[in-house]
Amino acid sequence: MNEFVLIRPSEEYIGEIVAYRNEYLSSGNIFNGSSNLDTYDDPMRWIEHCRSIKNKGTLPGPEWVPADQYMLLRVSDGKILGMICILHELNEHLAKYGGQIGYSVRPSERRKGHAKKMLSMCMPRCRELGIEKALVMCRADNEASRRTIVSAGGVLEGTIYYEVKDVTLERYWITM
Repeated sequence: MNEFVLIRPSEEYIGEIVAYRNEYLSSGNIFNGSSNLDTYDDPMRWIEHCRSIKNKGTLPGPEWVPADQYMLLRVSDGKILGMICILHELNEHLAKYGGQIGYSVRPSERRKGHAKKMLSMCMPRCRELGIEKALVMCRADNEASRRTIVSAGGVLEGTIYYEVKDVTLERYWITM
């Protein structure tokens, strides 16, 4: 049986970070829960970015909130299967259009329960941060993400249209 762990981005996994990013970019899918990995050509700069967002004093800008970035690693082969990010708090924009937990699964590893596993594994950290209920959102047309959120106890609050991205989002609350 495979063992899976949530790990923070580090130099040890640069090769896997690059492979994950390249697979995502070639798939044309949207990166969620990856702390903007798609915008970093240099994986070391992305790792440094992930370290900087952990604390209020080192955030890259006023629109950012402290966050914990994790990668789901399959221990047997050291492959990164997904990414998940926990935002310690919500600002006005995130409370309306972003949510508190974002995640994505490597395109070649989808439909294997990895998103559900990551969401479950991050709940203890949410409780440590004092998060009693987390806002998690998905596109209204993303059935897989909807099922993942509902399986984690997500309760639908409603939907909202995000004009900037021309998308309808479903808003769910998960009690930790």
